[in-house]
Amino acid sequence: MNRQSCMYMLRDAREGIQRNIGAAAAAAVLIFVAVLIAGILLLGRFGVGDLMGYLESQVAMKLYVDPAADTKAIAAILQEKSFVQSVEIETKAQMLERLAGFFAGREHLLVSFQESQIPDAIRLELRDKTQIKLVAEQLQTMNGITKVVYPQEFAETILRWSAQLNKYGLGLLLGLGALAFGMVFIAMNLALYQRQQEIRVRLLLGANPWHVRGQFLFEGWLIGFVGSLLAAVAIYWLFSGMLLPLQKQFPLVFHFSQGLVYEMMGGMALAGSLLGLSASYASTRKLINHA
Repeated sequence: MNRQSCMYMLRDAREGIQRNIGAAAAAAVLIFVAVLIAGILLLGRFGVGDLMGYLESQVAMKLYVDPAADTKAIAAILQEKSFVQSVEIETKAQMLERLAGFFAGREHLLVSFQESQIPDAIRLELRDKTQIKLVAEQLQTMNGITKVVYPQEFAETILRWSAQLNKYGLGLLLGLGALAFGMVFIAMNLALYQRQQEIRVRLLLGANPWHVRGQFLFEGWLIGFVGSLLAAVAIYWLFSGMLLPLQKQFPLVFHFSQGLVYEMMGGMALAGSLLGLSASYASTRKLINHA
């Protein structure tokens, strides 16, 4: 395709979209929202994956001891159990020292922890990590133990929340995608009906139907590309404005890849473009052949 043909196509697409600016704008907005939700769900999966990886690395089980109980005596009893690999007593001061890195720049929050009544804890390393849930249930009934905390407990809760979010998010995404497809379809139908006479004349003069259809396919692609491109920019704004600061605050937990985000943005732009292109093709497939 030469430069003159490209300029003609761009001018014709601009004029066609301007004739139906309301329908085209509504379609672009719906594509923007649908693609944006898809991007947010993907970013959420990245964060959940990092958080799950961090929790799985923290294989120790923590037992909070009743202040009235003898922490050292309980630790000695646990050390004799066959399923225990190691036992470590963690005092309030030691726990605050471990948490100090998470309160960088927010020391006032750390002070509030220092002034609270935090019980001693016992950290257990099990010989068989797969039995951690069963062991936790048994230790919960032990005298002097007020609370048993282990990584899988948090992981199960996070996975449950993530599954619910993905379930409803996917349903909303599919609904918005269908609406966006329908709006592009309507916009292209309006453009076709407004330009029926022009299409007939071009076909009667021997124009290739695919060349005529290509103009409308380009308009549909352009609507999808603009909407998805704006969504990709919004996703990058969310990533740089929210997730990168989160990673800086919790470097041990989150490890977001900027290259992966760029790939995701490219995929979003491609998906929106294909959505607009497919809706335009569906709209023009019969009408141009009939013309």
